[in-house]
Amino acid sequence: MRAGIMVGQVVADLGAGAGYFSIAAGKIVGNNGEVFSVDVLESALEHVNADARMQNVHNIRSLRADLELPHSLDKIVTGTCHAVLMINILHQIKNKQNLFNHAYRLLHTGGKLLVVDWNDQPFPVGPRAEDRISEEQVDSLAQKCHLKLTSRTEADPYHYSMIYIK
Repeated sequence: MRAGIMVGQVVADLGAGAGYFSIAAGKIVGNNGEVFSVDVLESALEHVNADARMQNVHNIRSLRADLELPHSLDKIVTGTCHAVLMINILHQIKNKQNLFNHAYRLLHTGGKLLVVDWNDQPFPVGPRAEDRISEEQVDSLAQKCHLKLTSRTEADPYHYSMIYIK
């Protein structure tokens, strides 16, 4: 994973959806690590839990939370995460600054935030063009939380990837 996740670390996957990245992170951090798989939909978390069991990954903690609410992640202790993942969710969130505030609070000093989202290239799937968030908008939101950009790359022809450090 691009965020440099390692064995024994704590990761939060915000807007985990089906849990693809939660499961991948769970395999990387191993039994001494922990992954918080966070989503607003109970059905998504049930899928993550079932998939984790099938893949013999036992370090995933599902948390149902509305990421647009200020105290929705209070069950995760401040400063405990080595990495926070925000993958393909920014176009779905209205209160984007609150999401970045969550990430900042969860990260310990030196922790990394990985943002992956849809670029502005036309493609028949994905969110509407007007719902997509630009790299410049992401950078502005991150800077307001005092997160420093360390890497900016093209994830694939349709997504960009940005890594910030606290």
